Amino acid sequence: MGAEGTRRHFGVLSFTGAGHLNALITLGLELQERGHRVTFFEKPKIERQIREAGLQFHAIGKQESPFKGKGPDGSAGGVLSELATLRFNLRRIGHDLDNYFRETEPALHSAGVDALIVNEIAITGPTLAELLGLPYFIVSTSVPHNFGWKAYPAFSGYRFSKSWFSALQTGILEISSVKMHGPIRAVVNRYRATRGLAPVRGINATYPPLAQLSQLPECLDLPRSSFPEYFHYTGPFARGGARPAIDFPWDRLDGRPLIYASLGTTRNAQAEILRMIAEACKDLPAQLVISLGRRFDVSMFGSWPGNPIVAEFVPQLEILKRASLVITHAGPNTVFETLMEGKPMGAIPIAHDQPAIAARLARLGAAEVLPVMRLSAQMIREAAVKVMADPLYRHAAEKMQKKLRTLNGVERAAEIIEESLTRWEVERGPSRRGFDLGEALLQS
Repeated sequence: MGAEGTRRHFGVLSFTGAGHLNALITLGLELQERGHRVTFFEKPKIERQIREAGLQFHAIGKQESPFKGKGPDGSAGGVLSELATLRFNLRRIGHDLDNYFRETEPALHSAGVDALIVNEIAITGPTLAELLGLPYFIVSTSVPHNFGWKAYPAFSGYRFSKSWFSALQTGILEISSVKMHGPIRAVVNRYRATRGLAPVRGINATYPPLAQLSQLPECLDLPRSSFPEYFHYTGPFARGGARPAIDFPWDRLDGRPLIYASLGTTRNAQAEILRMIAEACKDLPAQLVISLGRRFDVSMFGSWPGNPIVAEFVPQLEILKRASLVITHAGPNTVFETLMEGKPMGAIPIAHDQPAIAARLARLGAAEVLPVMRLSAQMIREAAVKVMADPLYRHAAEKMQKKLRTLNGVERAAEIIEESLTRWEVERGPSRRGFDLGEALLQS
């Protein structure tokens, strides 16, 4: 039961990437354990995962997108092809946002939710909360957007790009979707205007979240002197329960020190990096396990240098407990889980927030960071040997492990949500229609 014995119905606006989804599922389970009802509103492709976790689900985006199975016209080649890709991606994102607004608002209303939990990436969330008059909470699963992601200069080699123009394209998309400038903001503002709302630029002043919760722990972040008044560091969301079982050939582990390599599930599109990692580790006195993140079929790779264990997906939490070194893209999910086990890393950031996280790991001495655009098997090998031989990397990771395990991040996040919502209800006058309607629908 909640802090004051009050049950609420929380609607979760997530994102389908594993790093975002795992954190919000964990928070949802914590709130459910406290007596609340939790429903995810997302694309059908994650429904099974949400329901298997024991949470409720409402599918959004059931209609097939006109962009599905299509791609930009790359026949012109060069810069013209890159321009076509940029235009295609902006059109696709704009179409998806329009559809999401039209479908999600009535779904939230009919479900009778009391409050929204919004992934920072779900840029429609604050507008939907304002339209429905709902309190909302922002969850930053990684380095918060308002802290900035520019840990390395744009062309320093710590972000993947096929060309200078593809780097520019990525930057435009990040500014548009993350910072809410340009074409993406225009789509949101167009919808807001049709509903009589002012432009989104001032929403934090006129309709702010009750709290912004950051999985990034303060002990991992850069020193800061000012924050939004509603900002809270909580630390990684972790619970004792096991994840769904995943088949893995445990009998193939031979007792050598274990190196675990994963480039995540969302931006893991550079298959050549995985093969480079295998080449780098083939002669090391260690056994390599590679997770393909369900982005590739194992059979497409043929034989691997050094005969590592390669799987489309692995039981990551269990593998991390056995690992001596983790080679990662520096995505938040893998980094936080690795630090919770006190393991050092070799970080190869590829895009988005990953360079910012990698820079923080390097600052604390828990990882060697490698530039993806100048990467080689020899560079990976030298970094792996260095990290495994120098105990200072392991000591730094273990020091961070001790700090993270005292934070109880998901419990703290749930407490902040309950306490903030209770204060809001006292000030505004609670309305129980949402949860009671949901209960009635479930019982009917």
